[in-house]
Amino acid sequence: MLVYEFISQGSLDDILHNNNNNKVALNLDARLNIAAQSADGLAYMHSQANTRILHGDVKPVNILLDDNFAPKISDFGISRLLGRDKEHTASVIGDKNYMDPVYLQEGLLTEKSDVYSFGVVILELISSRRAIHSESNGLVKSFLEAHKKQEKATELFDKEIAIAEDLELLDSLAGMAMECLSLDVDKRPTMMEVAQRLHILSR
Repeated sequence: MLVYEFISQGSLDDILHNNNNNKVALNLDARLNIAAQSADGLAYMHSQANTRILHGDVKPVNILLDDNFAPKISDFGISRLLGRDKEHTASVIGDKNYMDPVYLQEGLLTEKSDVYSFGVVILELISSRRAIHSESNGLVKSFLEAHKKQEKATELFDKEIAIAEDLELLDSLAGMAMECLSLDVDKRPTMMEVAQRLHILSR
């Protein structure tokens, strides 16, 4: 049995999408800290001495927040304990809105699957838009199209944090998310690299 401490602020999903009709203003610094600390947790899971722990279902509803908005990664129902030299193929389960297309197509869950999902979380953090999977008008697709056209994604950023002096930082976060979302798994950064870069950006 798992026992969680009381999480007063609910989940990141609750905060970003006002699920409890109790709007909490989350400034950019708070969002950066949530991203950096969540990345720390996932990087730690991926770098255990004898085993890798793959979460497999990284999304805002599984990032719980305490009084100080410190994140706690939850719901390890489909996580995998893997030996360092082993690959793992499993039946595909998880939330399609955050799912690595490679995992979806091949059933192969890797560290880079969590990286992909975390890239989607970054997009939600900077846009406050839900990551609804859509071939025509989804969150990931909108950012990818802007990136492909070498356009800034300014119109996609959450207006509450998209102030002029922070647009460069938001563009950096969007660019990092695009790297996490690369369809070439080898071009995605590791969670450790993502965490390090987020801490550099944190203020």
